[in-house]
Amino acid sequence: MSRVDYRMPGGLNVPTQFFGQFTWKELLRIGLFPALCILLLGSTAGLALMFWLTVSLLVGLAWYGYRPFDRFLDELAADAVSWYIRWRNLEEDGFEEVSEDYVVTETGEVAAAIEVEPANLEMRTETEQQALISIYRSLFERVSYPVQIYSRQKPLSLNDYRDNIRENRSPDDVLKNDYVEHIDEFSDANLSRTRHFIVVRVGRDSQRWIEKQLRERLSILEEKEEDIERQVLLNELDSRCRDVLSTLNTGDLAAQRLEKRELENLIQQERRRNPRPSPFYTGQPKDGRGEYRKTVYVTEFPSSVEAGWLAQLQRTDGMVDVVQVIEPKSTAETSKKLQRISEKLNAEIDSLLHQGYRGTNKLEGLLEDTEWFLDLLANREDQPVDYGVYITVHSEDQETCDRTYQKVCNRLETVQIEYDRAVFRTVDAHYTDSMLYTDHLRETMLLPAKCAAAGFTFAVRDNVQENGVIYGVDTSDEAPALFDRFDWSSHSMARMGMVGSGKSYATKIEILRASLAYPNLRIIIVDPKNEYRSIARTLDGSTYTLGRDEDYSFSHDTVCFQVEERGQEENTELLVDLVQQIYAEVSQDQRKTLVVVDEVRILMNDETGRRILNRFVLEGRDTNTAVTLISQNASHFTYCREGREILDNIPGKVFMRHDRVPDSVVEYFQLSQREKQELFELKTGTDSDHSEALFKVSGLIDTRLRIEATPQEHALIEPRTEGE
Repeated sequence: MSRVDYRMPGGLNVPTQFFGQFTWKELLRIGLFPALCILLLGSTAGLALMFWLTVSLLVGLAWYGYRPFDRFLDELAADAVSWYIRWRNLEEDGFEEVSEDYVVTETGEVAAAIEVEPANLEMRTETEQQALISIYRSLFERVSYPVQIYSRQKPLSLNDYRDNIRENRSPDDVLKNDYVEHIDEFSDANLSRTRHFIVVRVGRDSQRWIEKQLRERLSILEEKEEDIERQVLLNELDSRCRDVLSTLNTGDLAAQRLEKRELENLIQQERRRNPRPSPFYTGQPKDGRGEYRKTVYVTEFPSSVEAGWLAQLQRTDGMVDVVQVIEPKSTAETSKKLQRISEKLNAEIDSLLHQGYRGTNKLEGLLEDTEWFLDLLANREDQPVDYGVYITVHSEDQETCDRTYQKVCNRLETVQIEYDRAVFRTVDAHYTDSMLYTDHLRETMLLPAKCAAAGFTFAVRDNVQENGVIYGVDTSDEAPALFDRFDWSSHSMARMGMVGSGKSYATKIEILRASLAYPNLRIIIVDPKNEYRSIARTLDGSTYTLGRDEDYSFSHDTVCFQVEERGQEENTELLVDLVQQIYAEVSQDQRKTLVVVDEVRILMNDETGRRILNRFVLEGRDTNTAVTLISQNASHFTYCREGREILDNIPGKVFMRHDRVPDSVVEYFQLSQREKQELFELKTGTDSDHSEALFKVSGLIDTRLRIEATPQEHALIEPRTEGE
C-alpha cells in the first residue's frame, strides 16, 4: 500500500558561519589553544614558538574534529559532569495522588491520560490517508498548550490463552497439542502489543493569571487556598480533555479518557521504581526488576517523509516506545523568527557568492523551506508547532535491547532521518520517556502542524483479545488476530469469497479452534455442500441428512445437517425449515452457540429464508449465538433490502478473493479502490500454501490476514475440500 508523502522543512536553527564552514563556537575550539600559546609564549624564540603553535593547533583541530557520538568533546564532558551529579540523586518515579480521572505529579501538576484506538493506514487510499491524518493535524491546530503522545509497546504474551486451551476438554488431543504449538510460535517471535495515549497537563505556572483573578475577586481563607487552586487546575484540565476528545472522536479514530482503575493501572505500569540510568542506557534492571532502555531523538527530517513513518518504525522486531511532544507556537512570533532566518540566510548566501564560494545549495534549500513555511502562515494554511520525537527501545535482556536499538538506528538512517543518541543525557531521557514528567531533553524542531501530523502513530494496533480464536496472521506486522466473537456488540460474521477462495476451509479452522477455546460450546452446522461430516465426527458430533432422517435432534454438542443431494430445488424448503428449528432451539438455551450456514445464497434467494436469517442475526446476542453466514459473493447480501439489513447487524465481515465486485458491493461496504483491487489479488489455498482475507470487525480491526492451518487441522479438513 503506497503512503502519502509530506514535505518537511530542514533544520531552521541556522547558526552564523564564517568562511562558509565554521560557527563561532567551532572557531573558538580550533583557536583557543593557539591563542593561549601566543599569550603565554609570545616572547619565546621563533622555532620554539612555531613548535608549540603547531602542537596547539593540532590539539584545537582534534578538539574540533574528534566527535564521539557526533558530539563535541566539551559538550560531552559537560553532559558527563551533569549526569554524574544527577544520577546519584535520582529516585523512583513518584506522584502525589491518583484520583478519579487525574493524577497529581510530584511537581504539583494535574494530568489526565486519554487512550486512542488506532486506525489502519495500510488499507486506505492516499486520499483517505490524508483525511485521517488531517484529524490528527486538527488537534495541533486546536490546542494552545503542550501535549505529549505516548505509544507504548509491551511483549505480547499468549500464555494465559495457551493455558486455557490446554485445560479445556477436547476429543482430539493431537488437534489441541498442534494448536498449542501454533500459539507458542507467536510467543517465540518477540511480538508486541501497542497502546497509544495522549497526556494533557496543567501546571501552576499556566494558571497564574487565573489565581490572580480569584484572589482579586474573592476573600479566601488561607487554609482554603490550596483547595481553590486545585479546583482551578482541574477545571482547566477537564476543558483541555474535552478539546482533545471532541477533536479525535471523529471518523475512524476513537479516544477515551482513562478513569479509576484503568488510570491507576497505567500509572503503576509507567512508574519505574529503580531507575538506574548509565551514560548509555536510559534505564537498567536492578535486583531483577526493570529493563534495559536506550533512547534516541530526531534532530532533522529529510525533504519528505511518509505518512505514518513512526508506525513503520514501531514494527521493528523488538519493543519500541515513542514519545511525541507538541507545543503550539504563536503565528506572529514564528513569522517574525522565520523572517529573521530568511534575512540571515540571504545575507550568508550573498556573502559566500561574493567571496567566490559556490557551495550554497544547502543554504538555498533552507531558504526555500523558510519561504514556504512563511507562505503557509501568511495564507493561514497552517499553524506552527515545536515538535519533538523521542524513541526508546527496551528489553529485559541487554543483547536484545542493543539489537533492537541498532535496527531502529538503521531504519532511521535508511529513511534519512537524522538523530542523536542520548549519551550522558540519560537522566533527562528517563524523565522525558515517563508519563509522569514533562519533556526534559527539549530537543524540538519548529514545523508546520501538517508536517508534525505526518508522525501519525495511531496505526499500530492490537489484534489480540484475551479469549477467542486465532483467525489468522496480520500481514502488516505478523501478529496473531485473536478475537472473541462473543465479546462483540453482535456475535455474527459474514464470510464471502469466490469458489476456491478458502472461505469454507477458514470456517472449518474456526470451528475446530472454537471447540478448543470455548468450554461447553454448541456447534450447529448447516451444510448444503456436504463437506463438514468429518469435522462433526472429530468433535464427537452427529450428522443428519435432511429429507431422509426425519427424526433428528440437537442433543449432541456438535450437530451437522446435510442434504441428500446437492443442487435440488426441494433443498431450499428443507433448509428454511431447518434454520427455523435451529432458531427455536438456541432461543431456549443460553449456552454459547456457534451456528454456521454455508451456501447462504440458497436462503437469501427465498423471502422466508431472508426473513428468518435477519431475525436470527438481529437476536443473536440475546440468545448468546454467533452466526456465520458463508456466501460466494458479497452481492448475495447487498442486492436486496433484507440482505443489507442482515449486514447492518453483523460486525464481522471477512472478504476472501472475489472474481467480480459489483458497484453495489463497493458502495455498501465503502471499499476503497485499493481494497477493491485487493479482492481480486488475495491469495487462495488453490494457488498458495495459505489463503488471505480482508478481515473487518467494526471498531476493532480492518486489515489483511494470512490464514493457515496447523498440520492436524489440515489433515482433518483436507479430505472434504474439493472445489473449495
